[in-house]
Amino acid sequence: MRKVSIFIILFAVLLSGKLSAENFRAVAQPDVVTVGDRFQVSFSIDVDAGNFKAPSFAGFNVLAGPSTSQNMQWVNGQVSRSISWTYVLEATKEGNFKIDGATLTYNGNKIQSNSVQISVQKPSQARLDQMNQQKQAEKEQNKQAINIINDNLKIKVNVDKTNVYVGEPVVATYKLYMHPQLQILQLSPDKIPQLNGFWNQEYNLGEVKYGLENVSGQTFRTATIKKVLLFPQQIGKLKVDSYDFKANVRLQVQGSRRQRRNDAFGNFFDDFFNDSFFGGNYKDFETVVKSPTIEINVKDLPAGAPATFTNAVGKFQINSWLDKNAVRAGEAVTYKVKISGSGNLKLLDAPKLDLQGNFEVYEPKMSDNTQITSSNVQGDLIFDYIIIPQAKGEYKIPPMEFTFFDLATKKYETHSTDELQLQVTEGDNKSFTISGVNKEDVKLLNQDIDFIMTDMGENKNTETFYMSGIFLLLAVLPLPLLILFLLWRRKQKENEENQSLYRRSKARKIAQQRLKSAKMFLLSKEYAKFTEEINRAIWGFLADKFSIQVSKLTRDNIDGILKSKKASEELVATVIELLDKCEFARYAPNAVDDNLHTLYDEAETVISDLEVKLK
Repeated sequence: MRKVSIFIILFAVLLSGKLSAENFRAVAQPDVVTVGDRFQVSFSIDVDAGNFKAPSFAGFNVLAGPSTSQNMQWVNGQVSRSISWTYVLEATKEGNFKIDGATLTYNGNKIQSNSVQISVQKPSQARLDQMNQQKQAEKEQNKQAINIINDNLKIKVNVDKTNVYVGEPVVATYKLYMHPQLQILQLSPDKIPQLNGFWNQEYNLGEVKYGLENVSGQTFRTATIKKVLLFPQQIGKLKVDSYDFKANVRLQVQGSRRQRRNDAFGNFFDDFFNDSFFGGNYKDFETVVKSPTIEINVKDLPAGAPATFTNAVGKFQINSWLDKNAVRAGEAVTYKVKISGSGNLKLLDAPKLDLQGNFEVYEPKMSDNTQITSSNVQGDLIFDYIIIPQAKGEYKIPPMEFTFFDLATKKYETHSTDELQLQVTEGDNKSFTISGVNKEDVKLLNQDIDFIMTDMGENKNTETFYMSGIFLLLAVLPLPLLILFLLWRRKQKENEENQSLYRRSKARKIAQQRLKSAKMFLLSKEYAKFTEEINRAIWGFLADKFSIQVSKLTRDNIDGILKSKKASEELVATVIELLDKCEFARYAPNAVDDNLHTLYDEAETVISDLEVKLK
């Protein structure tokens, strides 16, 4: 009896799996067409399933899809749900074709729909003429659609001034404008501005923030997507380059063909395209949105600059001091020079310190304490000069002059430091020279600076050093030190490998924790936090999986890394597509609110596939 029960249970499980697979259906309408005809292929299932993957549709052009529809019914208190995915295809050549089944996941199992057969026949001459007319009409329709998109999806660049001096700051702001009715499927950077001829510093904008703005009587959603502080370095006409975005936009296609230039969106959605096949449906269009190029006229600075001018432009102050006013001969003293103010601070060189007489002067070290403001760079630079007096005496550190071009007065101004006094006493009656010293490597601490002594006195132990204990120790010591070094290096390498192994082993667990957090944000409709957390999950997983810092990961090198790990072309394309979708969600979150659940599912699937296939 027990065996019979087990058999019945096993049969029921197998039957339920079979039924769920049979319920996943593919249908072509119609299944007999001529070359150039369009037809629909739909995949549907009567249960809640996920991770839908379409076949390749080899031999056909995919014109649209997938368009997803869901239907729920209540019958006698029972709820039934069906989901369908529909594609619009175009036949391109004669023959009999097989479209393979699609796949999805149900109850943790991968199931596949049935395949469909399509017979494509040779078109008649009348049909060929009709196809040519349709293609010409579609070409015109596509042109009109792109014009409408370009009228209602724009990137503008604004500069705070267009006529400047060399070294004068210019702020360039790139702003995105989107019509609220425009359904954007994808929006991602296509070409980053080069800004040749400028030194530039980009502002950290943080999370993209959207607002509303009225432009010529129409309301647009707007967002600042890039802001750069520019310092022109060349004279003449310099260009602030275009910032290009690739856009995929879905428009509704229906109604009669009328003129609609006065109200692009209202009429477009009512009557754009008089196409019996597409009437009442949607069509996707791709275009590249470009900001205009702006020209900046850069003038040379006025003639008559003093010899102390070193291309500083702005408003500055200079002062100096010594870290101590009295030292012994041979001791180091630090001479500090501080240049503060606002202007092209990032481009300034160290002022020249000209000391005559018994001084050894080393190359200065610079401390940068500047920050970017709304329209300039502000703060200070501190230069530390190491000075070593070689003889006793009272010395004067002469004033240091600093000249800059003042943009407010349009004149050169020269400021000077104060003259400083330095008292140098006898240095233990020892004479010295400095030989073979790399000036850039001298440290600021006096005790770190040693000298070659010329008066060493009588060496009484010269004859006893050979074969002494110290001599033998120095002779034997290198070998054990070398062994210890090799053991230490080996241990360090093992630790590095263990750390990489640990990161790889924990990559999926950490990613799942972040996905869990993202899910909570999604359920609470905190979409900005969701997109941030989903990005952290994906980029963090890739960084941990490949033992690379997140800051060193880019879309391009991820492609190369995956291919080097023998990942399939399909998996690489899926990962890159997911990264693009996440980038799009950052720039246009409202456009993908309805698809964020799908984005979450795709991220979960990609992370799972990478974990399994790249072990």
